[in-house]
Formats: sequence, C-alpha cells, structure tokens
Amino acid sequence: MAYTPLVVNRVLERLYREREVVHRDGRRKPVTPPGITAPRGEYLFQLVRARRPALTLETGFAYGVSTLFIAEALRQNGTGRHIVIDPFERTRFDGLGLRHVEEAGLAPYVTFYEEPSQFCLPRLVQEGVRIDLAFVDGQHLFDYVVTDCLFLGELLGKGSLLVLDDTNLPGIARACDFFAANRPDFEELTERARPGVLRSLFGTALPPAPPLLRVFRRVGEEDARDWNHFVPF
Repeated sequence: MAYTPLVVNRVLERLYREREVVHRDGRRKPVTPPGITAPRGEYLFQLVRARRPALTLETGFAYGVSTLFIAEALRQNGTGRHIVIDPFERTRFDGLGLRHVEEAGLAPYVTFYEEPSQFCLPRLVQEGVRIDLAFVDGQHLFDYVVTDCLFLGELLGKGSLLVLDDTNLPGIARACDFFAANRPDFEELTERARPGVLRSLFGTALPPAPPLLRVFRRVGEEDARDWNHFVPF
C-alpha cells in the first residue's frame, strides 16, 4: 500500500513507497510485515508527540519501521530516548533496522540491545530504569508476550502506557485478555473497551487507536494482588 497520509521522515516515506528491502545477499523482503503498517506507525508517532515521554521502550525491531516513527517523534519533541530490544536484528534482518535508524539521523535517540527481551527486561528492572511508554511487538507467542508485560509492569510508572501490536493473533489477543482481567493496576484504553477514553485522555487531536493495537495505562503504583489472585479470562 502506498504511504501518503503523514510523511514523518524521508526513510519511512521510501520504505513504504518501495515496499521492500534488499539484504546484502540480494534477497528482497517485504517491509510490512514484519514492519508496522503506516496507520499504526502514525498512531505511535502521534502518541509520543502528545505524551512527550522521557524514555520509551520497544520489543521487536526487524527493519526498524516502528522505531523510526517513535524516534522521529522524540526528535521533534526535542527530548527523549528510545530503547529497542531484538535478538534477531543481524541474524534475521541483516542489520537493516540499525541502518535505517542511522540513515534517518535518529541514532542519537536510540539504544539497541541485541538479546532476548526475557533476559534484557529483568536487567533493566534491576538497574532501576523507569519508562513512560512501552510498545510490545517482539515474539508473538502467548507466554513470551505475558513475560514481556510482566517485566514491563515493573518498568512502567503510574500514568505510563503499554501498547501491544498484532492483537488479532490468538497468542497476543489472549495475553491481552489475561492482562486486562488480572492486572487491576492497569486499565485498558482501547476504544472498543472504553469508548471515548482516548479522546478524553489526549484531547480531540488524537484519534482512537487503529485496529490491531491495544493500549493499557498504569493506574496503580504497584501490583497489589493477593498471592493467589486469578480472574478467568
């Protein structure tokens, strides 16, 4: 699909226009998927512009499409830093995500960890890192998504946002359902769950989240559940 609604930067414009990337061995691969579609990327861009987070984090990198949206928003905000985690960036995606970030002049805003998120996130917790917005788009298996959300729950402060992509996939959809039902310190802000809540939170300038994204906001200071708490989902 042609990319016309919002030209965030020249690298994104080219990627959506050409619709493929070329690996060093000559293989041609589509940009989307694995890259995020333009409407979802634009939503992330607008979210970061509106919220002006100091620190954002993303699991999953691939060709760097969603990172380009987030980091460009941070650049236009004039402040902020983005952490991105992906163990397959060089082995599966030929380092093209890193190259695209560099080409767009966004490398100063991006810190990249080439390791599995289930190892990286606990270390960030131990280091006392606090993030304002997290985007989950790494492994799409139920247990990996739940694990990402578990540790991100330790990194996100009250009022911070958690955004999950590809929620049409069963593993991710059920992980979101578990989180919505079993984490009272988070509330779901997706328009289908609470009509009008995103507009009331950000004002009329920010539209509801596009399909396939689900958004949660941290509303509690901590996870205060009892030791045997469980809500069927």
